[in-house]
Amino acid sequence: MNLSPATVRRLSYAEGYLMLGLAKQAAEELADVPPEANEALPVLKLRLGLELARAAWVAAAGLARDLCEREPRDASHWIQRAYATRRGDSLAAAREILWRGLTLHPREATIHFNLACYEAQLGHLDIARAYLAGSVRLDPSFAELARTDPDLAPLR
Repeated sequence: MNLSPATVRRLSYAEGYLMLGLAKQAAEELADVPPEANEALPVLKLRLGLELARAAWVAAAGLARDLCEREPRDASHWIQRAYATRRGDSLAAAREILWRGLTLHPREATIHFNLACYEAQLGHLDIARAYLAGSVRLDPSFAELARTDPDLAPLR
């Protein structure tokens, strides 16, 4: 779907507001998106960003689920879905989402790292270490993050 210039402008404003931490203003811009554009991917992505900013975990997980179905090759959708599900449902449910995401994105370091965090929090330390090693192998910058991430405290 081609978005009108006015809709593109609204999305740009909404994105800018989200980057500034101004969720209320972003929501106002998104509220004025015409109904026929509501299912467009750029609109859904910004709505997901808004719900994450609002800590509206159930709504965010639902939007991310829809994005995973529509764009399964975008690893960020799986990561955001798991993040929202962890907060709105459970670690176990979030882990299952990332397992599915990992089958599509075996070289996505963030998925490995988040799985390490989830497994550590669930007490599965050997599995957590394996995922952490995988994340660092794919992106060495995760080694530094692992030293301070509170989810990985059980490994330290």
